[in-house]
Amino acid sequence: MAFPMAVCGVAAVAICHSENVWIRRAGIVFCFLTSVMMYIAISFNLNPTTVVASVGFARELDLRQSPEYLMAVGTILVAMVLAIKFAPQVPKLSTLDHKIMALATVALLILVDGAATAGARGSYKMTAPADAPIDSAMIRNELTPSTVSARNLVVILVESLGQPNNPHDQALFDKAWGKARWSSRYEVTGGTSTYYGSTTNAELREWCSVWKDFESFDFDNAHCLPAQFKDAGFHTTSIHTFTGDFFERQTWHPKLGFQDQLFMPELLGLDAHKCGGVFPGACDTDIPSIIGDKLRSLPDRRNLIYWLTLNSHLPVAEDSDAHTDNCRLADQNWNEQFPMLCRSYLLQQRLADSIMKEVMRPDFPEADILIVGDHMPPFFQRALRNRYDAEHVPWIMLRNRRALDRSRQGAAL
Repeated sequence: MAFPMAVCGVAAVAICHSENVWIRRAGIVFCFLTSVMMYIAISFNLNPTTVVASVGFARELDLRQSPEYLMAVGTILVAMVLAIKFAPQVPKLSTLDHKIMALATVALLILVDGAATAGARGSYKMTAPADAPIDSAMIRNELTPSTVSARNLVVILVESLGQPNNPHDQALFDKAWGKARWSSRYEVTGGTSTYYGSTTNAELREWCSVWKDFESFDFDNAHCLPAQFKDAGFHTTSIHTFTGDFFERQTWHPKLGFQDQLFMPELLGLDAHKCGGVFPGACDTDIPSIIGDKLRSLPDRRNLIYWLTLNSHLPVAEDSDAHTDNCRLADQNWNEQFPMLCRSYLLQQRLADSIMKEVMRPDFPEADILIVGDHMPPFFQRALRNRYDAEHVPWIMLRNRRALDRSRQGAAL
């Protein structure tokens, strides 16, 4: 947060140099809005311009589901109102000594903030360095139209699926995503890949092998993997349990090469239930059966299905209707110390259970399945961010054993 502190600190010094009441009040509003925008951008690995552009979607969020958000909004509003009220009473910085002392105070606050946040600094990865080699789960598993041995490919990008960096949390991760759950039908491999940015960055990372965001990417001159699969005869479908206008996905998903798009309205029409939370949308746990039905309805076509999940988006609310209250995944001390982390792993477990229930069915069509995280969970608390690998996200690759055997036998001839 050094940059917004520096900008707003210098602005505050300049404001105090003026005796005009309205200049002071306008400056205070500017500082508050700038700080909030930059904090959101840094916490969620978003470009500041994306944060500004997303303000129009605030009406789709249900902040009542998050006491943390409500408390933060209330605190900011109270602080801003008090600052606006008492700003005219702050004496003007009339001497050079006053100005130097004010700037020194700003510098001291920046140093204190830097020291306090040093442990979590590496977990804020908004943009990739210019020389960063591209990495993705699709690349790691060499998934292209010519290399997929099964008739179908399903790619699941899981919201806020991070890689734990400690044995305790890794055990919870393995309980949900471990190899033993899938190995009777699939050859299972797993690993990690590098990430930068937010969810939209992750989408372009996996599908287009670029470190870009949707706002700066040249879709019209790209030929990303969905388009390559479509050209190879696959029927391509994208699924997201939130609205299609959020981050303009309904506009650029077709440009990636997806022929069909299913967003919340279409999914609710297919009998998916609606789940609450700060980001209310279709329930992720209902989507695997919809994917299975779609594959069964197109038995004569090879299919590429992409599903971007939603419900694990932070903050995960303590909600009795969603059965996320009173989370008890581990020992009592851990449950009480990290309640939102507990709820996050609880939703992962339910998501993995719903996927397993469908893809292990005898009549689930032959498919290879890639499950990958978009970014580490952007917890506000440093203690929670520090429980994750700050540079990598996990992936799990399920390759259909029957298709693999057929492919290997063909290669041996």
